[in-house]
Amino acid sequence: MAKQDKKTMDYGAELKALRQNGPGRIYILRGDEDYLRDSYLAELKKLCLEEGTEAFNYHRIQGPGLDLAALRQSVEAMPFMGERTLTEVRDFDVNKTSAYDQEALKAFLTDVPDWATVAFIFSPGYAPDARLGAVKAMKKAGQDLVFTSPGEGALIRWVVRRAEDLGKSIDPPTASYLIWVCGDRMNTLIPEILKIAGYAAQKDITRADIDAVAKKAPETTIFNLTDALGAGRYDEAARLLADLLADKDEPPQKQIAMISEQFRRLYVARVAADSGQGEAYITACVPELTGKSYPLQLLKSACRRFSAERLGRAVSCCAQCDYAMKDTGGEPEALLKELILRLAMDRT
Repeated sequence: MAKQDKKTMDYGAELKALRQNGPGRIYILRGDEDYLRDSYLAELKKLCLEEGTEAFNYHRIQGPGLDLAALRQSVEAMPFMGERTLTEVRDFDVNKTSAYDQEALKAFLTDVPDWATVAFIFSPGYAPDARLGAVKAMKKAGQDLVFTSPGEGALIRWVVRRAEDLGKSIDPPTASYLIWVCGDRMNTLIPEILKIAGYAAQKDITRADIDAVAKKAPETTIFNLTDALGAGRYDEAARLLADLLADKDEPPQKQIAMISEQFRRLYVARVAADSGQGEAYITACVPELTGKSYPLQLLKSACRRFSAERLGRAVSCCAQCDYAMKDTGGEPEALLKELILRLAMDRT
């Protein structure tokens, strides 16, 4: 699968441009932040479809396959009681399109009528392979919008506003903590904020409220697990391992990969600390932490629980576990347990 673009989108600027310029003909809407993607799509839909015309001028085609004849029919149908039509193509797996269908799609993209808007909508985690001719043609014909987290500052302000809408208040440091605990996807945060606001007895939401009822993101649990190993809190590490194994939404294969990535981050932070390097060195090696002050500070503190040598061995141990899982067909859950045990036994 092609690597997802990590460049931060200026959502406000994109929305302003849409409103000023009006709908175009072709859109690729993708990225991990599906809340912003759906908000943009709602605005696009409002601009394309006049009130009362949705039944006539709105079409939806569901993937993973693409019926190109049905797509062509929907865009060639002239608008009725309005000026534009909108066709949504959901979760079309363009990466598995045959060479013949790619050529047909490329020809279609050059012949979309002026009154038609086609939005190719992809789920989080999916990235169209930019090497494919069809993908190049899609991008050339329209706009490729990758919806990312709006950044720490904007996300904190959004959390504060969501809490205010529920009659609660949350200060920026506590909002930052909430984002770290639950993850930075807005669709994930919405039900958590609602749950926490309902639980909090007082107007001000506290960290204790978050800890009491929030569902922790797997990355947070893994950070706490590695931190417990570094501090020698092995009972806590065992409890956190049990939490990971109980999480059926994240398979052990992915959890092992995330543990490996966390130890790599810790190693980078430890090398930075030992060599007198600053945060710029860490974010250069771990670019996904750029602009995320709270998790960056936690990482800098947590790395001091380990020596650089121990972290190097941990990274190697994780690589061996990954090899055993992929090349020898080892049972993932058993390998995850063995990995944590080996990491716990290395105390030097």
